[in-house]
Amino acid sequence: MAVTPAESWVPILDALGVERPGDVGWVHGANSNQKLLGALSDPAVHFIEGDITEVDGKIIMAHPPVTESDLDFERWLDLTISSGKGAKLDFKSPQAVAHCLTYAERNAAGEIPLCANADLLPGPGAGPPSFNPEEFLRLCKELLPQAFLSPGWTVETGGSGYSNEMVASMLELLADVEAAVTICFYAGYLRNDWPRLKGILEETDFTFTIWGKTEDPTLFSWIRSNTPPERCFYDLQRGDGTQIHLTSP
Repeated sequence: MAVTPAESWVPILDALGVERPGDVGWVHGANSNQKLLGALSDPAVHFIEGDITEVDGKIIMAHPPVTESDLDFERWLDLTISSGKGAKLDFKSPQAVAHCLTYAERNAAGEIPLCANADLLPGPGAGPPSFNPEEFLRLCKELLPQAFLSPGWTVETGGSGYSNEMVASMLELLADVEAAVTICFYAGYLRNDWPRLKGILEETDFTFTIWGKTEDPTLFSWIRSNTPPERCFYDLQRGDGTQIHLTSP
C-alpha cells in the first residue's frame, strides 16, 4: 500500500496547510449560522461539511428529514470562502446540484479547496439513492472540475457491511473519473470489512473518508491503529456530535 498521497492530492493538502489527509480537521453538518460561525473561527478546523437540500424551490443547509434552516447555500459558501477553509458540498437533493456547482465554480474555484459529495449507490442496510450516479459525476466534471469527489453509498445501521458487489459497483462507476476521489465509508462497518477494503488503497490513488458517529471508544482506537492517515480523511464524532481529531496528539 502506498503510504503517501498521490500527486493529485498535494495541492489540496498544501492549500489546507497539512501533510496528510488524516491531519485534516473536519466539522460535520455545519447547517446553521451558529455551527458554521463556530467552525469558521476554530483553528483546528480545515474543512467544513454542509448538507445541501432543496425545499420548495429554495436551496438551504439542512439534512433530511429537517426541512428548515437559518442558512442558505450561498451564504454558507460565501462565509466559508472568506475564511479560507475548504468546503464539502454534501448534496441531499439532486435538484440542487447544478445550481450549487455553478455558484461554487463562479465564486470559490481557485479560492479554497472544494469537495462534491453524494450517496450514489445503494449500500449497507439502506435503499436506493436519490441520485443518478452517472449524471452526478457528469455535472461535477462539467460544472466544477476543480473539486475533488467524495462518492458514497446510502447507509443505515443494522446492515451486513460493504459487500464485494457494492465495492465492485463503486470502482466500476469511478473507473473513468479524472478528478481526485475519496470514497466514503461508514466507520461502523469498517472494522469487519477492512481486510477487503484496504485493497482499494493498494490498487488505486483514491483516499478514503471514514465518517460516522459512535459511542464505542474501541472503534476510534482501532481506526487510529489500523488505517493509514496518509490515505484516509477522518470525519468522526462521539455520540453527542463532538468532533474527534483522530491524529491530534
